[in-house]
Amino acid sequence: MRCFMRVISSLLLALSLQDANAEGSHGVILLYHHVSDDTPASTSVMPAQFSDHLDYLDDHGYRVWPLERLLDAVLRSTKDVPENVVAITFDDAYESVFSEARPRLAERGWPYTVFVNTDAIDAQRSPYMNWDQLRTLHAAGVAIENHSAAHGHMSRPREGESRNEWLSRVAEDVARARARIADEIGRAPMLFAYPYGEDSEALAEVVDEEHAYALAQRSGPVGALSDPLSVPRFPMATGFASLERLELAARSRPLPVTAVETAAGREGDLRVVELTIGRSGFRPGQLNCFAATGRRLDASMEGDGPFVIRVDVQGVGVPGRNKINCTAPADDGSGDFFWYSWQWLVDDSGAR
Repeated sequence: MRCFMRVISSLLLALSLQDANAEGSHGVILLYHHVSDDTPASTSVMPAQFSDHLDYLDDHGYRVWPLERLLDAVLRSTKDVPENVVAITFDDAYESVFSEARPRLAERGWPYTVFVNTDAIDAQRSPYMNWDQLRTLHAAGVAIENHSAAHGHMSRPREGESRNEWLSRVAEDVARARARIADEIGRAPMLFAYPYGEDSEALAEVVDEEHAYALAQRSGPVGALSDPLSVPRFPMATGFASLERLELAARSRPLPVTAVETAAGREGDLRVVELTIGRSGFRPGQLNCFAATGRRLDASMEGDGPFVIRVDVQGVGVPGRNKINCTAPADDGSGDFFWYSWQWLVDDSGAR
C-alpha cells in the first residue's frame, strides 16, 4: 500500500504542473558495474570506452549532478531541472571503479555514487574494493550507498519460504548492509539499489523504512511521474555502451505513463500490459514497444490523450527478469525519444 500511495503522490504532484514544466523536470541516470578489459562483458565497459563516455558528456555540455540532488530536484520539487543533467552510478563496488573510473571522474571533478553489497567487502572477495578504498572515495565526496548485504534475489520468497520468513530475511539483509556502511564510512546510506534490479512492491516497503529512494536496473529517464522506490537507470555494458546508445539514453525524455495494469492467463502467465499515457510532446502514432531481446511487440492504442496502449506480451516471458521498453520520438524535431520501461519477474514455473 505504501508504494502505491507514493506513486499516487508523485502523480498528483506531476499532474498539478503544466505539461511543459512536468516534461522539463527530468534527468538521466547511468549505471555501470566494471570498468575493465578483463571482466564479464555483460557487466563491463572498457576503460577507454568509459573515457569516451565522459568525453561525450563533457563535449556536449552535460551537467553531472550528485544522484541524490537529481532525485530530490525531480521527485520532490516543482522546479525544473536544467536540460542535459545526468548522474553516474556504479553497482557492486568493484575494484576497477577505484582504479579506472575514479581518476577519470576526479580529473573532471564530477560526482558519482557507488552502491555497495557489504558481505563481499567484508569477505575481501576479488574483484571488489576494500573498506579503505571506499573510505577514500567517501572522503573525496563520492556517495557510498546501499546495495544489500548478500546481493541475493530479494524481490519474492524463496521456494518453501513463508511470506513472514521472507520479509524477515530481506529486512535483516537491508538493515545489516546499512549498518555496516554507517560503521565503516561514518554515514548511513539514504539510497538503495536493488540487487539484479529486481524490485517488488513489498520489497519497496521494506527499503522505504530507512531509505529515501530506491533504484532499479531498467532503461529510461527519471521524471516527475517516476516511483521514488523504483527509479529507472540506463545500464551501460558491452553491447549497450556505444556512443550512439549513450547519446540516445542521455537525450531521452520520460514518457508520461500515469497507470500500468496487467492481465494474466489461467496459468498466471502475463498476457497483456496496459499503459495509460498522457499527451505531452511525443508522436503517438510512432510509439513502439519492444521486448528486452529487441523483438517488436504488438500494441494497440486507444484515445487521443490520454492514450491507452495495450501491449501483447504473450509468450515473451522467460524465467527471471523480463522487460518491455516503449519509445516514441519527440514532436519538436529534436530527434529525442520519450522512453518508458516496465519489468516483471517470472519464476521457473512460468508464473509471475
